[in-house]
Amino acid sequence: MSSLVWTRLQPASSTVPNSRSGHSCVIYNDAMHIFGGLGEYRSNELFKFDFVSLTWTELKPTNELTVPSKRCKHSAVVYQNFMYIFGGWDSSGKLNDMYRYNFQTNEWETVQCSNPPTARSAHSVVIYNNFMYLFGGIGHNKYNDMYKFNFKNNQWSVVSQKNPPPKRSSYGGAHIFEDKMYIVCGLGCGKFNDCHCFDFKTLEWTEIKPPSKQRVLPDKRGRHTCVLSGSNLYMFGGYVGIQRSNKLFVFSLETYEWSQIDLKNVPAPREGHSAVLYNGNMFVFGGWYDDGWFNDMYTLGPI
Repeated sequence: MSSLVWTRLQPASSTVPNSRSGHSCVIYNDAMHIFGGLGEYRSNELFKFDFVSLTWTELKPTNELTVPSKRCKHSAVVYQNFMYIFGGWDSSGKLNDMYRYNFQTNEWETVQCSNPPTARSAHSVVIYNNFMYLFGGIGHNKYNDMYKFNFKNNQWSVVSQKNPPPKRSSYGGAHIFEDKMYIVCGLGCGKFNDCHCFDFKTLEWTEIKPPSKQRVLPDKRGRHTCVLSGSNLYMFGGYVGIQRSNKLFVFSLETYEWSQIDLKNVPAPREGHSAVLYNGNMFVFGGWYDDGWFNDMYTLGPI
C-alpha cells in the first residue's frame, strides 16, 4: 500500500459539472456517470466522464419531460443497459419514486413499481443475483429495513432479515464480497464506526468485530465513501464529529482489521462526495465542506 498516490485530475474538456454533493455515481462502458446532487441548487443533470479521454460531457435527453425531479441523496445502480434511480430528496421532500435511464438511447422513463419502500434518502443499494437490495436510509426517521427489487416485473418485496444493524443512513454504501453484503459506519442516533455483514443465504446480519489486538479504528462518521478492491474496503472522508475528514482507511474483509494510510496531496476534507473504482484506481468527485461545494476530481491508486 506504500505505492498508493493521490493525484488531482485535470479534465481535458472545458465542460465540468457544477460543484455538488449528494449526487449519484455509476460506471458504464469506460465512463463515470453522475446524476443530480445539491450545490447552490438541486440538480437533475446527468454528466458523463470518459476515463479514456478524461473529458466531461453533459447528456441532455431528447425529451426533458421524462427527467427525474432535481434531487440529492438518491441511489443509482446499473443493470443491463440501464441506470436505475430510486428515492432521494427534492424540493417536495423525501421520495420513493423510481426512474431508469437508457444509456443506449439517451432517454429517461418512469418505472411503475408495486409495493415500493417508504420515501427516503441516503439509503444503500446493491445488485445481487439479478435483484437490487435496498437497506436503511432516512425518511420520517432513520430506517434499518431491507427491500428487494425484481427487475423482471418491477416489484418490490420486504426482506425478512434477522438481527439487522441499528437504524442508519449509510452513505458509504453497501458492498458485496463472497456472497455477503457489508456496510461500514453511518449516521443513526449518533454516528457509527462499526461494520455489519448480511448473508444472502440465511438472511442474517452479523456485526463484524475487529480483532482484540486492533489499534487503529476510524472515527465514527457518515457521508463518507467506500470502494471495494479485492478484499479491501477503502474508506475516504465523511462527516466526523463537527467537522469533515480527509483521512483514508482500509478495512480488510478477510482479517477484519483497519489500517490508516497517510499520503501526500490529499484532497481537502469533505462529505457527500462520490467514489468509484475503475481500472485499479479510486476516483473521487465533488462533495461539501463548511465553506462550499467541490467539483474537483482525484484518483487514488493503484489499489
